[in-house]
Amino acid sequence: MPAVPTGYSVADIERILDERKAKLQELAVRRDQAQKEVDKLDAELQSLVGAGAVFGRNGRPRRRRRNETSLRTVVLEILGKNKKGLPLAELSEKVAETGYKSGSKNFRNVLYQCVYNTQSIVRDDASGCYKLKK
Repeated sequence: MPAVPTGYSVADIERILDERKAKLQELAVRRDQAQKEVDKLDAELQSLVGAGAVFGRNGRPRRRRRNETSLRTVVLEILGKNKKGLPLAELSEKVAETGYKSGSKNFRNVLYQCVYNTQSIVRDDASGCYKLKK
């Protein structure tokens, strides 16, 4: 916020303050009008594309993949069936076999983050396999 210049009378400062308040109100009105216009455009886009669409930066609808179960749940089920554990590459294949869908360019990294951040999963350093804690 700019500093109040020195050498002005109280009346001058009050006039400057009133001008700034008026400018603030004008900008608020303009912002509200612009927001209404954006809301109209969004409604038009939604009517053309369908409800629930989220738009990306390129103006195209962005679709997010939805899985019925979370990655963590799928991994825990797979590791529950494989008592000896699985290496990350094999675990990745097993997850894909379940029908889990991901839009990630590097799904193994996503899977690693999931395994690393799940406290009930440990890595056996000798075999390089991930398995459930006992």
